[in-house]
Amino acid sequence: MALNLPSYLKTAVKVVLSALSLWLVFRKIEPAKVWAVVSGAEVGWLLVATALFVLSKAVSSERLRVLFRSIGLSLRSRPNLKLYWLGMYYNLFLPGGIGGDGYKVFLLNRLTGTPMKPLVAATLLDRLLGLLPLLYALALFSAVVPQVSEWVGFTINWQALAAILVLHVSARRLLKRFMPQFLPVFSSSTALSGLVQGLQLGQILALMRAMDVNGDPRAYLLVFLISSIVATIPFTIGGAGARELTFLVGARMLNLPADAAVAISLLFYLITAVVSLTGVVYSFRSATLAKELGVERREGANPVRL
Repeated sequence: MALNLPSYLKTAVKVVLSALSLWLVFRKIEPAKVWAVVSGAEVGWLLVATALFVLSKAVSSERLRVLFRSIGLSLRSRPNLKLYWLGMYYNLFLPGGIGGDGYKVFLLNRLTGTPMKPLVAATLLDRLLGLLPLLYALALFSAVVPQVSEWVGFTINWQALAAILVLHVSARRLLKRFMPQFLPVFSSSTALSGLVQGLQLGQILALMRAMDVNGDPRAYLLVFLISSIVATIPFTIGGAGARELTFLVGARMLNLPADAAVAISLLFYLITAVVSLTGVVYSFRSATLAKELGVERREGANPVRL
């Protein structure tokens, strides 16, 4: 049975778990070595990594806009992007990204009169479709990283392709069964999710170039994919600590330099934090943002009070 804890206590627990995860990480590595790797990073490649992350989030916002359109809610691209960025700002501090998603659902419900249920369904599906290509990529990279083949005792190329096919067909059938209104945009939304994952994998490669780290790039990318799944589990604040701990464990299992792996995860989090913090601008302009969304209020919609 789930514990009915006060919100402030849940947040406190997640802060403690984030701190504990980071403490475990830095017990196993030398912080000075991690700092040496980070401080020697090339600024040019860091900028490339940041640009790739920004692009990935812009594509993510478009995916959500496509899903909203399936429930009859048409948003213009620019205001939708601003709303998405504001959600990222809230997600940075609240566990699991619930805060930002909840705010978007609340605001759009008040602005348009769109019922909560389809808004929540679109937002939830946005999260699930974001995971789908991540699982595809995870299967592919598991097939091409030599250490994985050594563990299982045989190559798993065809098994990986079969797993991807089963995942795709199963996801489509589940969508048809439980959320049929989104079926027409399944392929386009999944393609956008694939682009998001591709851009973030490119970001990791850029971070590797920035710090000139040693090791098989495929192994780093595999660890990143696993850490991205772990970071979605809402037991830390904004994924802090969880991703670093995953990188540390993955580095040891795949014979990667632990200091470089942790440095990559820390820089990824710092880029996420810096980019997400820019969303604070829209928190001071919420009334203006509401007007810019430019959507028609449906009959019976409540007036907007921000």
